[in-house]
Amino acid sequence: MWAPAAHAFPTERLDEFLLWAAEAGATDIAFSTGLPAFMEVDGRLRHATGAALDGPAMARVAGALHVSRERAETQLRGGGAIDCSHTARGPGRSRRRFRVNMLPLQARGRWGMGLSLRVLPEEVPELGALGIEDEIVDALRLGEGICLVTGVPGSGKSTILAAAMRRLLERGIGKVQTFESPIEFELDRVKAGAAFIEQTEVPTHVGSFAEGLRASLRRRPAAVMVGEARDRETIAAVVNAADFGIAVHSTAHVVGVSATIRRLLSAFPPEERAERAVALLQGLTLVVTQMLVPNPEGGRTAIREWLVFDGGLKRRLFDTPREEWPRTIGEEVKARCGGLGRRAREAHDRGLVGSGDLARALAASGDLADGPGLAAA
Repeated sequence: MWAPAAHAFPTERLDEFLLWAAEAGATDIAFSTGLPAFMEVDGRLRHATGAALDGPAMARVAGALHVSRERAETQLRGGGAIDCSHTARGPGRSRRRFRVNMLPLQARGRWGMGLSLRVLPEEVPELGALGIEDEIVDALRLGEGICLVTGVPGSGKSTILAAAMRRLLERGIGKVQTFESPIEFELDRVKAGAAFIEQTEVPTHVGSFAEGLRASLRRRPAAVMVGEARDRETIAAVVNAADFGIAVHSTAHVVGVSATIRRLLSAFPPEERAERAVALLQGLTLVVTQMLVPNPEGGRTAIREWLVFDGGLKRRLFDTPREEWPRTIGEEVKARCGGLGRRAREAHDRGLVGSGDLARALAASGDLADGPGLAAA
């Protein structure tokens, strides 16, 4: 644990604590009123401080992470959540960036707040260095259609997309625009070829993902990255941008390729879904789901399922009643890459995932029939 916070948390040394946690391998840091700070290392939660943080200390931390203590507390007390980023600065030129979420909550019967920080990598990773399967890499490198990376929060979706954007910039794709909440990777640091990037933060610079995407059509980017396709307006804008010939990369908080298609279409009223399904399928290039599971030897193991929507698959789906798409897509996923369940079991057999974590991964994937000790059906 961080020694300076053994008896009280010195909020004036917040950046020092954050840099210490990042150096200790933390991927996430959590503050909650009335509790000590926690951090997640290799997918495991552990105490980071001995001292708990009371209401005034939490308000000071929130103010240090936001534009001011007063504005942060006012917004939270008004019932609103806050998404922002923070740069912690250390001696010399050392610094680390964090994605921040703040949420009001009840703590021991009174109003309180919870703060969650995601440690962002210092450099934008190379796509080839993430251990991603070749078929996924090839689809992301195309710079065409809609590419969706899905999974639960903290599963590395933004990292994959940032690496994909880096590759497109380095190959000189042209103008690239991002709409993020908040901006995570500083992509303008990438040494681009005949290309440049403009990063826009929602809602700091533009009101919503959909609003930004609609505005981007007038700017004619070669590619856009959208933080999350999470509502009807944004999903419609993503499909519309792809229809204009713009490569669109985005994320969704859902597990599984087939479930992703269902989730996107369920955002629309039933009477619109047939038309929206056709438009979505026409634009789709790739859907990939990633899970990060603790590795018994340390670190985390990435487990993925994916599906490239090539011409043959699209024709097959167009000839299939839409109600049968989930089954058809699920069959294609298992035939081409095995699916999350099988890939989790393979990782377990190689010693990359423990039995307990395998069971949790299978439960999350909905593939319980492939659990440890069960015969294959």
